[in-house]
Amino acid sequence: MASRINRHLWRALDFRLSELLRADFGTGAAFGVAALILSFSHPDAVLRAAPGAIGVVGVIVGAVIAGISFQAAFMDQAFLRKLRAIQSEPVYYLAPFLFTAVLGVISMLALIVMSAVSPQAPETLIALISAPTTLLTTWTIASLIPGLSTLVQFVGLKMDALDVPDDVALPEAQPQLPQQ
Repeated sequence: MASRINRHLWRALDFRLSELLRADFGTGAAFGVAALILSFSHPDAVLRAAPGAIGVVGVIVGAVIAGISFQAAFMDQAFLRKLRAIQSEPVYYLAPFLFTAVLGVISMLALIVMSAVSPQAPETLIALISAPTTLLTTWTIASLIPGLSTLVQFVGLKMDALDVPDDVALPEAQPQLPQQ
């Protein structure tokens, strides 16, 4: 059952390289490279950032879940019929928040590992852990912007939907002849 649920999530995320390689990923990559460099000159500074980052990512995951809840609450049957009429997938509007939530969970796991590393550990080990962790964490934080952009787009779509009748794609009722 869990694999079926995960399959639905991965299908909803619909990863495309063009969607991954945006400014939020670039920001994460830049911070990841900075953490890599800093790991060799000031490894203790890199490790000290982990506890604060755990809190920030936790808040972001909470905000993302609130954003998903906000959008899902406004997807009533009439609105879903309108989306179907324009051939728009409702999950499209949830995908950026779902992506940020998944990225946030992965970041939290990496941050837990990073916070367990001793400052006396070899610099190479610190670099191997801190660079991808910093990339993921910063990417999580920066990915809020595309998510918020989609939220604004969703609210605009809800406003546009006000002008469309609620019964927009309902089939016409056919009179039923009595059975003999």
